[in-house]
Amino acid sequence: MSGGWESYFIPGTKVLKNRLGLDDAEELRILEEKLVFLRIAELDSAPVEGAFDYAHFKAIHRHLFQDVYDWAGEERTAPTDQFMIKAGHAYYPAGPEMTKTAEKLFAGLAKDDFLRGLEIDEFVAKLAELWGELNVVHSFREGNTRTQTVFFDALVTAAGYQLNVERLASDSRVRAEFIAARFHSQDTGDNTQLEEVLRGLVGKRAV
Repeated sequence: MSGGWESYFIPGTKVLKNRLGLDDAEELRILEEKLVFLRIAELDSAPVEGAFDYAHFKAIHRHLFQDVYDWAGEERTAPTDQFMIKAGHAYYPAGPEMTKTAEKLFAGLAKDDFLRGLEIDEFVAKLAELWGELNVVHSFREGNTRTQTVFFDALVTAAGYQLNVERLASDSRVRAEFIAARFHSQDTGDNTQLEEVLRGLVGKRAV
């Protein structure tokens, strides 16, 4: 996808261009959620392979949204001249700086040996910091939260811990706390609130 913000929409509407032939935003939302849920379910038996780098992150997005958007797995291309504002919260502008920041975060993750070998307190603190910062990058036009959750679920597992994704998805109170904590991290640069929420979701992996 190239062009400005409006290039993502079906001309004359606020409906994202999609592979489903839908021109109703609510119908698109419902079907997108169903299709992405099925793609996530596939990952139990066939996870997206990768090195926990930026390419791996984008490959997860491509897998989840391949049925819905032509730009699945691609960085968003707008807005480029200003921070992206969504629900009153600011995200990186699209372009080279966003790419550079994302790649720096993943390089830092590799330098930290993908958070392996850490005691749980340090592990959760570093996980919260990375999750909060990656969310501010907000690489994709749509589907950032779902992509982040799948990516971090795999990362946490590889590091010897377990992320309670089911509780995050099904417990409305916990999900609301997570979203609020992530916004707090984004708005203030303080990840302690997000760390507290994740502490209740991360535990030792069952052997």
